[in-house]
Amino acid sequence: MNGLTNPPPSPNFVAIGALSDSAATKLARPPRPIGSQRGFPRDSVCLVLEVVIPRHHPLLIAWLRTHHGIVARQDLPGLGISLGELKAMLHSGELVLVLEGVYRHSLWPDVFLSRCAAVCAADDTLVVCCGGAARIWELRRCQGVGLHVSGAGTGLKFSGGPVHHRCPIMPAEHVHRRGDGIRVTSPARTVFDLAKHLTPTDIESIIEQGLRRSMFDIPTLYGIGGMLCRRGRAGSAVFASVLSSRPTWRRPADSHPEIVLRQALSEVGVHLEPQLSLKLADGQTVHPDLGDPDVAFYIEIDDHEWHGGRLDAT
Repeated sequence: MNGLTNPPPSPNFVAIGALSDSAATKLARPPRPIGSQRGFPRDSVCLVLEVVIPRHHPLLIAWLRTHHGIVARQDLPGLGISLGELKAMLHSGELVLVLEGVYRHSLWPDVFLSRCAAVCAADDTLVVCCGGAARIWELRRCQGVGLHVSGAGTGLKFSGGPVHHRCPIMPAEHVHRRGDGIRVTSPARTVFDLAKHLTPTDIESIIEQGLRRSMFDIPTLYGIGGMLCRRGRAGSAVFASVLSSRPTWRRPADSHPEIVLRQALSEVGVHLEPQLSLKLADGQTVHPDLGDPDVAFYIEIDDHEWHGGRLDAT
């Protein structure tokens, strides 16, 4: 159409044909006809969208796309952004200050992962832990635990942000560094940190889930406990009790309802073993969720997490 090859000189105007999907969903103002704009014929039907997008900073754009729209001040020089350009981008609203020295581009939404990335960009000693780590690792039973961060010591303070724990013990092997700039506690360390927030049943359920998904093994959990469990330390007693009560040879439970049912039956005197190996008449070996081979009594629990989820998708 007329005018697409000759847009207005303002850097904040982008022709509709040049917009990416992400930019088109983050319009600063609604579209408007521009037939009367300079450089366009009066009968032009072209629409120009006024948006905020760093068209002349390819290194910055590439960084933002892989870091949830978050960038730290110390990273800007290496991305070709001068102090003057930073001030201009802040003044125009293109960049938004989220923490001291940390900015989010206005085209990227303020979401969970962007908040995690911002915290990690603000202080390189901080690690996402507890509920935040559980959400990243997709652990169950943790919906009520919010975003927490842990570090060896920092002067950074959050107002209305994540809960900040100062932890003197955070070995490198307890930290997983993602490619998007987020540092998160390892799955095994996350289980220990969650023990101060959750019930023993929920911690047992998370351990079973992690074992089932090969996120860690029993020796790794014992290593975490030996390093971190201390008298008076929150979560130590729960973590040690749940871990020590579990036989190391037992197959992991498939779902949380299996654990709840086994505990409920045990309280009334019915003791069933989980995940027993049972050989059928046709030679096939199956593993019922609960059972007692002495009386040939077995229970299979249908749960969306296992029977209605992964198996149905395969």
